[in-house]
Amino acid sequence: MRSKAVALFAAFLLGLMGLWLIALQVLPRPVESRWIDGIYAKKEAVAAGIAGPKVVIIGGSGTHYSYSARVVSEATGLKAVNLGTHAGLGAEYILHRARASLKPGDTAVIALEHQLVHRTKPSSVLAAFVLTSDPGYLLCGAPVSQVLSLVFGYPPVEVVRQAAARSVPHRSPLYRPETVDAWGDETANSPANKLPYMAATVRSLPAVAVKAPDPGSPPEFLVEFADWAKQNKVRLLQAWPATTFRPVYLTPHYGAYFGQFAETYRRLGFTVLGNPTDYLIPESEMLDSMYHADVVGAERISEAFAVDLCRAIACPGAQPGSAVPKP
Repeated sequence: MRSKAVALFAAFLLGLMGLWLIALQVLPRPVESRWIDGIYAKKEAVAAGIAGPKVVIIGGSGTHYSYSARVVSEATGLKAVNLGTHAGLGAEYILHRARASLKPGDTAVIALEHQLVHRTKPSSVLAAFVLTSDPGYLLCGAPVSQVLSLVFGYPPVEVVRQAAARSVPHRSPLYRPETVDAWGDETANSPANKLPYMAATVRSLPAVAVKAPDPGSPPEFLVEFADWAKQNKVRLLQAWPATTFRPVYLTPHYGAYFGQFAETYRRLGFTVLGNPTDYLIPESEMLDSMYHADVVGAERISEAFAVDLCRAIACPGAQPGSAVPKP
């Protein structure tokens, strides 16, 4: 009798979840989810349209704003695409999604923000996005242990709030899918679009303060992606997340942290590119966060990255110039 009651409750719960998922497909989507879905559509179309081997730069919004696949392509002669998205999705989802844009012979460049090299609970950003824009991830992609967190991570009260938010016109030139270009790069992060509060935000942000990853116990999602890449003949490179310059990054303490960060990737078969201090950007070239560069900073970083990339793999085009100096 008890087992029958449990089965009925489970069936009721599954039915309720199914109705909720169906309802979310017709209800207004969160503004953030629509932006993520829009830039993914453009970036994945760029990747799908490239014939032959390509370089796919993967990460959160730090990659989206602070790397330029156009600059990399022009400097190296390689075909590159910027697959940077939203760090709030978490590295597990970002790497899962990236697989669809990678083919045998491609090069995957992982430029995850420092906070992402740790397994965390699914965020509200991920829950809202999966439920409204990628429900298939629940069935074939999400770890079983995270399904309930995802399903219940976007409650009805938040749906109402997001519906109300859509009534307010989005006037900013930033965070619009249409500003993504033919390389997957952001084009609206020009100095002209920076407002005073953005500069104040950048100045107020402290240095990155996260626990160093343990090279002997890497996150499972990174292990799984590395294994998948090797099985599918995808070359693995690790690039540094472009970050606002802080003098403390030049100290031995952060030197040790960066060493463990790189060693975590190296033990999984990644080739680690360059020096983290070459990927530090002055405040004047940042947009609105510690990881978001304006177009000037993005060109600086991408030129430095092109140098490191051509040291690691054969570049058919002219070699770029000397490495970009540190700020």
